[in-house]
Amino acid sequence: MPILGGWGGTRLKDTSQNLTGPASLVFPGERASNFEQIALEQVQSGYNTIRASFAPHCSVRYGLNSNASPQDFMGTYSATQLARSLRIARQFNMWIVVDYHGYSDFTNSTLVNCWLNFWFGPNSDSGPTGVVGEFMGNYSRIVWEPLNEPASGSFPVSSTAWCQQNPLQCEGNKTRYAAAQYQAWLDAARQLGDTHWVVVQNLCSYGCSRDRSHWYLNYPNVTDSQNRVFESLHTYMYYPAFMEHVAYDSNSNGIFDSGDIPIVGSIANGAILTGDPKIEFVNTTNSQNEPWSAGKAIAYDATSDGRYNAGDIPVTGTVPSIGTPLKFDPKVEFVNSNGNGIWDGWSNATADNAAHQDYLTMLNETVRQGWPILNTEGGASCSTTCPYVVPGPAGYSSVSLRYVQDIIDLADNSGLRIGRLFWAAASWTSTPNAGIYGALNPGQWGTLIEYNSFPIIPILHDVAVDVLHVTDGIIPVGTRVQVNVTVHNLGDEPETTSIMLYANNTTVGAQVVTSLPPETVRETSFTWYAGGSGPGLYVLKAVANQVRGETDLSDNYQTITVTVRPGASSGTSGAGTGVFDLFRNLFLSIYFPILAVVILGGITIAFRHRFSLKTSTTSP
Repeated sequence: MPILGGWGGTRLKDTSQNLTGPASLVFPGERASNFEQIALEQVQSGYNTIRASFAPHCSVRYGLNSNASPQDFMGTYSATQLARSLRIARQFNMWIVVDYHGYSDFTNSTLVNCWLNFWFGPNSDSGPTGVVGEFMGNYSRIVWEPLNEPASGSFPVSSTAWCQQNPLQCEGNKTRYAAAQYQAWLDAARQLGDTHWVVVQNLCSYGCSRDRSHWYLNYPNVTDSQNRVFESLHTYMYYPAFMEHVAYDSNSNGIFDSGDIPIVGSIANGAILTGDPKIEFVNTTNSQNEPWSAGKAIAYDATSDGRYNAGDIPVTGTVPSIGTPLKFDPKVEFVNSNGNGIWDGWSNATADNAAHQDYLTMLNETVRQGWPILNTEGGASCSTTCPYVVPGPAGYSSVSLRYVQDIIDLADNSGLRIGRLFWAAASWTSTPNAGIYGALNPGQWGTLIEYNSFPIIPILHDVAVDVLHVTDGIIPVGTRVQVNVTVHNLGDEPETTSIMLYANNTTVGAQVVTSLPPETVRETSFTWYAGGSGPGLYVLKAVANQVRGETDLSDNYQTITVTVRPGASSGTSGAGTGVFDLFRNLFLSIYFPILAVVILGGITIAFRHRFSLKTSTTSP
């Protein structure tokens, strides 16, 4: 399997040229698009894979892509834009994950049929053979990602009474349902002739009812005739799941009820709230009477000195600067889930445990189902209420960054290396000072992590002659023989080459093979009239001419030796034998006596005459 590493966030729509960018290295006369600039930055940073996303055609069509605003934020699919993204990936010798960035496309049979139709056609937006049919022969380093994060709550099985009453047990039903949709996609791709790698997503990447230690049970189980499936888990550490939830008790009754404000996490009506005097907020006015209000950052004042210090724990909002004044508001309370009376938040130890658990989840998949891992998304983003050092989609907190570094260390250094893509290297992010590159911009978290680089392997150009075949190894002289030659494109791009056939160094013929897709074979046929130089041994040699960029020519030819014997044949070898050929070959080179009666001047003379059907004249 290829070992892939890189970043996502780039969209197909980002392949349009940026008129303020530098000169393009890919498209002469243009300015470099944001997509091209991000790809180059990744390669220079030691990555070999880029993720190219577009809006989910079907859930947008039916108004179900509520995870994005607007619903087509990631950009409407465009074959022209996908072709441009592939050219950029090819320029930098990169792999490219083509990401249908949706969630709700397994909602019902209408959505599923639309989804399959979009990928495989016919479809008014993706063409007569869909995305796969149009581009499967374009580039061998494509990885298809059929659906970004299946939202299992939208599945038909999720609405059944049993599943609603037994949500944990229902996870198995949801996973089997998702597996059936992925299997249908794989079967359609392979039937069409596609051989690329395909990503199958763990349902807990979006959300599931299992505890983290059992997420490995939510990998869909599929089979693939090409044995090219990556299973994926989106590796994030979402903040509310790792700390006791916080609320504003507006009426100070110690119960979360009408009028109270959830600050961090989801709190049920009637939940008991507890105070902790160390939960304080940033005192922006320095007034002794200032209350907390929405948007003000909160921290846990571990030293109880009324100021934010290095040992204090951020609770929510942007982490304040060292020395920032803090103030207590007794209405800011928490759900005391463990009963110890003290607010418990997350820490580096929390990050270490979560990363180790997620790594075990990946290993469990490889043992149970046998597929390699490529996590197509992950990062330091940790929910809207996360206590960010830098906010936004390309932002991070100290704990979430620790989690990411742990994942990197485990995936790079603990046995079999695991591939990954992080989120988000993109120009669209709202993170301050993220610029074109998002989390890869200088000073952002993508430049703060330590990692092993991923190999950049040059684009391979290699054509080979796989098979040279003649029906018979012993052929009568003069026979018309069909010679079949199979050429194989072992490289990464479509290739055009000419196939030459020789017999004892004499040219028999040439065939041009055009636009042979990567990892594809094609058979060509030649007609050879055996024994042009008479009976004997003939060496047939088929040669695939060198294509541009090809360096290994050792497999560009095949030879076989055939025997051409004298004497009549019983027919020709190969297609196209006519009645005249059968007659000529039947009697060719055969002499026989006939009795002729010649009457000369009234005298009957009987004599024997021997002649050959090779000639049209006789001798007296």
